[in-house]
Amino acid sequence: MTSLVTKKVSSTVPAGGMMMYEVSTRPWMYNLSITYNTPINTLSDIPFEEFENIKSMGFDMIWMMGVWELGEYGLNYDQTNGALLQHYAQVLPGYTQADIIGSPYAVTNYSVNAQIGLEQDLIELRKKLNAIGLLLMLDFVPNHTAVDAEWTTTEIDYYIRAPQGTPTPYDNNTYLPNGIAYGSAGWGGSWYDTAQLNYWNPNCIKARIQQLLTVASFADAIRCDMAYLLLNSLFGSNWETQLQSWGFQQPTQEFWTVAIDIVKQEYPDIIFLAEVYHPYEENLQQVGFDYTYDKMLHDILNGGDMNAVRGWISGHSKQFTTHSAHFISNHDEPRGANFFGSWWRSDAAALITYTLPGLRFFWWGDFQGYSNQLDVHLRREQSEPAISDAMAFYQTLTSIVSDPVFKNGEFTYLNCTNDQESWNLVAYKWTYQNERRLCVLNFSDQQGTGNIILDDAEPINGNDTIPVTDLLSNTTYYRSSEQMRTTGLYVIINSWYGQIFKY
Repeated sequence: MTSLVTKKVSSTVPAGGMMMYEVSTRPWMYNLSITYNTPINTLSDIPFEEFENIKSMGFDMIWMMGVWELGEYGLNYDQTNGALLQHYAQVLPGYTQADIIGSPYAVTNYSVNAQIGLEQDLIELRKKLNAIGLLLMLDFVPNHTAVDAEWTTTEIDYYIRAPQGTPTPYDNNTYLPNGIAYGSAGWGGSWYDTAQLNYWNPNCIKARIQQLLTVASFADAIRCDMAYLLLNSLFGSNWETQLQSWGFQQPTQEFWTVAIDIVKQEYPDIIFLAEVYHPYEENLQQVGFDYTYDKMLHDILNGGDMNAVRGWISGHSKQFTTHSAHFISNHDEPRGANFFGSWWRSDAAALITYTLPGLRFFWWGDFQGYSNQLDVHLRREQSEPAISDAMAFYQTLTSIVSDPVFKNGEFTYLNCTNDQESWNLVAYKWTYQNERRLCVLNFSDQQGTGNIILDDAEPINGNDTIPVTDLLSNTTYYRSSEQMRTTGLYVIINSWYGQIFKY
């Protein structure tokens, strides 16, 4: 295999971070129809106050997941597959046929799904969002198309196909009846509502870049589904037999290096987010992605080993962390309250997740402390009450991390000393102009104490005693700036919580 062709990340994203809010578009519209007791059938029907509320919480961007055209094949599959039906019954007891709306990742074409309106509705919505300072992120699904996409009949060479000479009928676990492979990650089985594209075919590459440009024409940012699967080394490993049989050779450049360059020539400010899993995060940053999923932090936090948490944060470059997307949950993952074991443990994880540099990636339902999953094929999840304490927590947290110090500031990892009692703490600070924030966070079931040296603590008007305000509790303490610079600020942090100090 040839080595990865890399380039230096060139990005217009803020030095500190951004805040993004993901909604699943069709379920969100269904939910709003119930909330407002009126049909919300198109994007233009969505009450604009919903977007204004998101903006008022400090968000920079909304990801409206699932706006593109889908086909009948995928919907029929989702409504009849036995394993899926069994899963629906588990996550949504009493579901009906009408609740099954089809996977938004079996795209037939990058035109607006007629169920949510017209192309002009999307164009007008973006204009209105931009006018209030919100960017719009949309999906691109690079690895595959829907089984009933037009290309599966008109451009069969765009797809991975059964090796030449393979006797028919083809293995129906891997191939469609015409020999096109089902979409796959190379592990975990086939996605039977999708058809696998061939990224070693130059004609397919050109056609996909044109579709990517189409998405870019509607969006300020693009989230690329399972983006790492296109890396030449991984793609070649997954499909080696088929590629060799048809005589395809590995491209000299990575698809993403070429594609992102072309798109950014026309849309210089567009932001690219990659869905990617370990160990391919840095590979995708090197080929031009502005942000890459950081699921490792998510999983390490769940493991509860604070040495591992500190090691993951301190062991990566500031560049890597700043170009990572940190989340508690999203449409692919369990709800935070479910994954971390309770809403308060999820909130404790959020204190670390959303005070780091990078893309702060929130998911519809996080704020309410929900436990029940919204399956990607369904229009609703099992109803449950919102937890008022979780909502109050997120109201406070978003007001803190939306401050310019967290978006434009400088991040510095800090040591917390007191070996016996500080094992469960992680600490770092943010500085921007005259603003300073110290984050000391405890993701454990025991109280933590320690000292953090702050070499930038300064007297105010000649007075050594300065206010130190915990923004989470809105409590102000008065401490010696000299002591903060020398022996350090002494902190006592309760279990599953933290303090974010302004000083």
